[in-house]
This record gives sequence, C-alpha cells and structure tokens, in this order.
Amino acid sequence: MTGPGPAADSPYTVLITGANRGLGLAFARGYAARGWRVLATCRHPSEAVELRELAAGNPAVIVSALDVTSDRDVAHLAARYRELPVDVLLNNAGIYGTLARQAPGGFDFEEGKRVFDVNALGPLRVSTAFLGNVAASRQRKIVSLGGGLGTQSIGSTFPGHYFMKMSKAAHLMAMGVLQTEARDRGVVVVGISPGRVDTQLMRDSGYTGPSLTPAESARLVMERVDDIRPAMHGRLVTCDGSIIPW
Repeated sequence: MTGPGPAADSPYTVLITGANRGLGLAFARGYAARGWRVLATCRHPSEAVELRELAAGNPAVIVSALDVTSDRDVAHLAARYRELPVDVLLNNAGIYGTLARQAPGGFDFEEGKRVFDVNALGPLRVSTAFLGNVAASRQRKIVSLGGGLGTQSIGSTFPGHYFMKMSKAAHLMAMGVLQTEARDRGVVVVGISPGRVDTQLMRDSGYTGPSLTPAESARLVMERVDDIRPAMHGRLVTCDGSIIPW
C-alpha cells in the first residue's frame, strides 16, 4: 500500500479498480481534485508510475494492490478497510481480450474464461466484499463501468467479439441481481457506459473512430454518479444520461 493511510478529513471515499491507467487513472485524478479520499487499486502498483505520482502529491490517494480475479486479494483488501465507509465503489477494471480468439474458427475458450473472470466475476467479487462498507457510507453507490455490449440492442448488431459481449451480459445480470440483495440496505447499484474512450481497451476492440479522452469521459461519468438516485437501481445509463434497455 502506498501513502500514509486514509486522510481523516476527506468528506467522501471512492474505491476504484483498475486505477493504474486510462479511465481508472482519470477517475483517481478527478476524485482527488474534488478532495475525496481515493482508494486506488490495480494489479501492479509498482508499475503504475502516474498513479504513484498522484499519490505522492496527495495524502488522500492511497494505492493498493488488487487483482479482481483473486479471492485472496479481494478478501485482504476488504479486511484492511473493514471499518471504512465507501461512498462510491467504482468497478472500472476490465479487459477486452484478443479479437482473433473470440470469433468463430478461432475460439480460445481459456481466453474466454479470462475475460469472463475479469469482466463478470471481478465486479461481483469486489462489490459483495465491500457491500457492508458501501452500506455504511453516506452516498451508498455501487457503479459498474460499461455493459452496453452485453445488451441485445447493441451487442447483437455486429458479429464477433463473443467473449467480451458474453462477459458484459453476465456482468449486467450480476449487478442486477446484486441490486435486489442491496436495496434493503439503501445501496443503489447502477451501470454506467462511459462512451467510446481512447483507452487500451478500446484499441483492443479494433475501433478507430471518434472517441472521448479518459478525462472527458471520467468527468461525464462522475456527473452521472452524482445524479444517482434510488429510483435508478439496476439501470444501465450512458455517460450523457440516456437509459439503455437491457
């Protein structure tokens, strides 16, 4: 863990997975600029140069190792922060997988298991481990990034990308079911699609069209997070506020 420990005077706390680069790093910077306590996690903190630089200049940013596919890592981090309320849990970590390995004629089902573990089981591992922390907070929000490819209205409009689409469909179902478990504790679970963002994940998808910068997308998503209300439970929202049926 990097940093002296959570700053006691931070008004709110956000936990971010996959905070070492791209959108996750932009979220860490954005919430740090707001004065929040930022629990920034990634698989290899020693390699997260920009994130460590952010933490070095801000005592409210705490960097911790977390592999969302590891039961041990998740349990260890949850034990470390057992008594700390988490206002916003931001499930950002995700992978696209190799396109050639998720198309007919080239399926690599081990690759499929890896994509599924990160994108579907990972958010569920983290969300259930920290559900008590979120329930004890003031804002009580669990947010999972992405999901549009897991909907019939988007995912079925073009071929291929099987593992990514399947993992996101499972991810949506996991978060939808979790909402039924969390609602009585006052926790709202929402999916937010960040749009087409210039990140490694987008490059892995093969998309080369217009895109948002990570900072632009993070700002829009944070605005949507601010607007989350109990009536939005289980919904999938775009970064501009539209609802995606799933």
